[in-house]
Amino acid sequence: MSSSYHEISLHLGQDDAQALTALLDQNLIPDLSGYYEVLYEENRPASDQTTLVLYFPVECVECRWDLEAVLLACGIESYYLDENTIEQSDYQEAYKEHYRPFVLGEGFAVVPSWFKGTEDDARFGARKRIYLDPGLAFGTGLHATSRMMVRWMENNPLDNMKVLDAGCGSGILTIAALRMGASTVLAFDVDGNAVHATNSNLDLNFENNDSVEVLKGGFELPQIMSFDADLTLANITLNVFLSAKDVVTTLPGQRLIVSGIIVEQKQDFLDAFPGWNLQSEMEDDGWLVMEFHKSA
Repeated sequence: MSSSYHEISLHLGQDDAQALTALLDQNLIPDLSGYYEVLYEENRPASDQTTLVLYFPVECVECRWDLEAVLLACGIESYYLDENTIEQSDYQEAYKEHYRPFVLGEGFAVVPSWFKGTEDDARFGARKRIYLDPGLAFGTGLHATSRMMVRWMENNPLDNMKVLDAGCGSGILTIAALRMGASTVLAFDVDGNAVHATNSNLDLNFENNDSVEVLKGGFELPQIMSFDADLTLANITLNVFLSAKDVVTTLPGQRLIVSGIIVEQKQDFLDAFPGWNLQSEMEDDGWLVMEFHKSA
């Protein structure tokens, strides 16, 4: 693996950034190695603008044009970008500057690994910890979909349940599920960086990870249908659900918790999966988390 990356700093409106990151998290740009949002910056004035810093293999010559094609397809016209080549060690230090501990849901705190055991960690008291080092994987817990998934788990304890985590990203939902009492988790993601990050973050949180298996791949993995799941957590976009329609329709277990769907796509999902009956939903920033039970 190259020790250098092609870095693109993309400056755009916060609403546009939110729409774009939902797509980036689903590997819409295959060569994208990782990204983060600049959330904390000294002396940064209040603004409705934000910056996404994206990383590509240094030999990727088409990455800027791939990114701009996605921006065009999303209707994002107001932006500008800077390009640079950066060493991997510099990348790791860069995102540490812009990722701080924060409260998640009612009883969780997400604490970056480099704050573990510090005063910044201790100030969260009795909250359940999710220690996280996202690295080049996607999923920091800051997006509305992750926030709502954790809130759902807090209201629906998973004591002794077997959980399927579809599109595990950095492993944040797998860790939260275990903290909420899940006995076994099967997590998977099409991105190898995500598999590596999930395993690394499990090591940060638990002395023994024998109750978790993390696989590289999508809904085509044969282990999914043989896993005796009680429920599935799926923080993925509508297009991914539709591309795996047959598998999603017949997922093991009686409950499916869906995130990554915007309000305008709700009916499209309901129409595509009539075998799953909507039981409850939450909305945050135009995103939905929906709980489904399988038809009898």
